[in-house]
Amino acid sequence: MDRELFEAALTGDVQKLHQLLLRNPLFLQTVALSSAANPLHVASAYGHIHFVKEIIRLKPEYAKEVNQDGFSSMHMASANGYVEIVRELIKVDPTLCLLQGRDEKTPLHCAAIKGRGDVISEMLSACPDCAQYVTVQRETALHLAVKNNQFEGIRVLLDLIRDMKKESILNMKDEQGNTVLHLAT
Repeated sequence: MDRELFEAALTGDVQKLHQLLLRNPLFLQTVALSSAANPLHVASAYGHIHFVKEIIRLKPEYAKEVNQDGFSSMHMASANGYVEIVRELIKVDPTLCLLQGRDEKTPLHCAAIKGRGDVISEMLSACPDCAQYVTVQRETALHLAVKNNQFEGIRVLLDLIRDMKKESILNMKDEQGNTVLHLAT
């Protein structure tokens, strides 16, 4: 990615973005050809909501791209607890919650690992099916929240699983045959 664009995304400088686009209106299209990362990844990782909104307005397809590490903007915003950015990305496409990155982790898995209750609520409200997705190790978001002692994430996930009437998730086993209860004990 171009150094100036990277710095603009890193600092959330929307004015700099517009200056770059004034110089070259096709700037965002050329960035897509030259790099696996995009400015939406960077801005999402650092929580720059205004920059994220502007990039989404200009190039919404960036929301579906994964970086060289296998993570999307939704993965990064979820792991960092940037609920406003998660909301904006959900507006682009609610199925972004289902994007599988490295080890088949979804953004919900990333939020669960970090115990991001608000993010978990947003994602499950927008896309209830993401609660059933599993990683390569066959772990659900609830497995990951329990393994990482994320009590807020566990509480939110259990409440939402009960409300959605998806209690079968509680009996899902990881690759070692452990249910959530096994891990909790």
